[in-house]
Amino acid sequence: MSSSENNNQTARGDRQRNRFFTLENTKRILKTTVVLSALLLSIWAVVLNQALEPLSDEELEENSILVETEGREADVYCPEGGADIFLGTDFDGNGKLSTDEITSSTKVCHGQQGLSGPQGQQGYNGVNGDHGNGSLVNLTAISPGVPCSFGGIQIQSGIDLNRNQFLDEAEVETTAHVCDGLLGEDGTAGEHGNNGSQGYSALIDQQPAPTTLCSNGVIMRFGVDDGIDAGIAGDGLLHDDEVRESLRICSEQLYQGIVGDLNLGVTNGHSSTCNEFTFGNTVLLSANNGINGCELWALDGENTPTLLKDIHSSGDSIPGKILGLQSMETERGLRFVFDADDGIHGRELWVTDGTASGTLMIGDIETGDGIDYTSEITEWMNGVVFTTNGQQGQRMWWTNGSVTTSIWQAPWLTSSASSDLMNQSASLSSLGENLLLGDENRLWFAGKETNIGLEVMQLDSDGTMTMYDLHPFGDSTPSEALVSNGGLVLVAGDGTGRQLAYLDGNGGQQWLTSMTKEGTTTPVSTMAPKFGLHQIGDSIVFDAVYRGSDATLFTYSFATSNLVELNSNILAPGHSLEPVSNGNTIWFDCVLASTGMELCQTDGTPMGTHLTVDLMQGVSSSLPKALMYTDSTLFVLAKGIDETGTDSGHALWAIDNQVASVAFDPYTGIGNDSSAGSYGGLIASSTHVFFIADDGTHGHELHQYLLPSVQDEWVVWS
Repeated sequence: MSSSENNNQTARGDRQRNRFFTLENTKRILKTTVVLSALLLSIWAVVLNQALEPLSDEELEENSILVETEGREADVYCPEGGADIFLGTDFDGNGKLSTDEITSSTKVCHGQQGLSGPQGQQGYNGVNGDHGNGSLVNLTAISPGVPCSFGGIQIQSGIDLNRNQFLDEAEVETTAHVCDGLLGEDGTAGEHGNNGSQGYSALIDQQPAPTTLCSNGVIMRFGVDDGIDAGIAGDGLLHDDEVRESLRICSEQLYQGIVGDLNLGVTNGHSSTCNEFTFGNTVLLSANNGINGCELWALDGENTPTLLKDIHSSGDSIPGKILGLQSMETERGLRFVFDADDGIHGRELWVTDGTASGTLMIGDIETGDGIDYTSEITEWMNGVVFTTNGQQGQRMWWTNGSVTTSIWQAPWLTSSASSDLMNQSASLSSLGENLLLGDENRLWFAGKETNIGLEVMQLDSDGTMTMYDLHPFGDSTPSEALVSNGGLVLVAGDGTGRQLAYLDGNGGQQWLTSMTKEGTTTPVSTMAPKFGLHQIGDSIVFDAVYRGSDATLFTYSFATSNLVELNSNILAPGHSLEPVSNGNTIWFDCVLASTGMELCQTDGTPMGTHLTVDLMQGVSSSLPKALMYTDSTLFVLAKGIDETGTDSGHALWAIDNQVASVAFDPYTGIGNDSSAGSYGGLIASSTHVFFIADDGTHGHELHQYLLPSVQDEWVVWS
């Protein structure tokens, strides 16, 4: 035999041995060995039993040898499951093996499921059958006679054998008839109905387009002279309430830009101390025309600024310097209150209805300034509550613009309730300090009481006052607060740090959090420093300094009592701007290591807390100056890179579903920055967004941007 043949035989032998010792064969050998071992153990037990001293027949009957099996789940010993076999003597004669009666046991494992066999060859597709013939139905009206005395319908059906889509006579298989019944006699003629009322005429009129939008255009209005709502029926005039449709046409681009150059030329009409504005039934603003000083102005129907009142004839009254321009709903309609200095009475509270004659000082409440930087204001009970600080100390007032009184003697209180409140308030000081907030029925305010310190007080509309003592051994010094869940959520001190607390409105109180600095047992000392408290669903979203020196966002759930950090990478939320919300999402300025200062958002969950958009790509900051949500759009005054790749400078950006675009840039061109939002913020009327910006020609003046929903109402050709 040659060496090659010998090698081949050796290789074949090795392959045979390899096949013999495969994993499958090994498992079979092992399982066979286990079964044989179990049988041998059984035989050995029998032999041992017979070798013992013979038992009586009664003992043999009582002490039987039993074999029991028990199913076994898949485990490390039997991956495919199996059975346990137990052998022993039934000493107690109960027909079952107890634990101390088992003399031997073994396991029998199921074999592993074999692999599926190879898939069979796919069969050949059968030959498609011929399409069947369709069935048809013919309906034919028949005249009175046979077979229908009063006429009717003949119904024929059959198979369209020749497939001509028509039921030929030879194809008719069934014929049926549906016959009409006998006609009834004519009924008695009914009475003539009353004549209907005279219809109203359709009317069309034409009006010039408002110059605030279009200097050369018309509005065609279509309606009915039916006097609906406040209209007058049949007068031949189309009143506003009678208009059904309108067509707005402009022969040029709709206007957006500077509202008016109050301080002519490049001189600013607005500054850091003269920049308040608000919107109600009109736009009110503080502005300086260079002649009258910083005074109260209003926009007329054409959005033209008009000096409403020169409050300080020889200087600046600076309307809203401390309290801003605060709206209030009164029984006589919408009013605005603001602080101003007329040069005679000091800084006091004023009210306006938007007219010069309706702009009045509420009263000379204090000698000198009645309003200072400790003053607070909130809307409550068809008016406002505000605090003053003067020679008579801190006091709290209520006014609706025509009636002004101490809150303890409000006009809706009974004389006994007022008397009780006067007595209780005698021991109070620091009224409203950092906390003054009204809801539908309650007024919440901070106050320092002789026995309990600086705590939260609650005044019901019926004159009942409740005092809470969150820190029994000192001042809780309440600050940020939010009306929520039928009570008040606030930030206060518990003696060791600052935490969230809840007051239920009935005198009950509860600490919601017990936060400590990361990795320590030291309570947090800075809570809600910038972002404040906001609510989404059942969760309170707030900022706190949890690690290092930068605040991050947290959420507390009333439903679960869980406290969760929303995003550890988003720092200093709400650092420069007041956050805004649409009820489901909160937007705020933020700092990230990879983007600088940009816009972020949260829905109250970690997954929904993230960067909204990076207006200045990379670590360069967009430095947002103001935020507002209106017209289903988020607007922001910020820097950004526009669609041409150019730095827009501070401009008005619109963000829809995290997609940003420049809505309006007052000062276009490379390197030009309008500094939009440096003074004032953003407000919106029903048609416009207003903000202060410098267009490079007129200084810092008021600008307007037409809302997209209004733009869509117009047909423009230019």
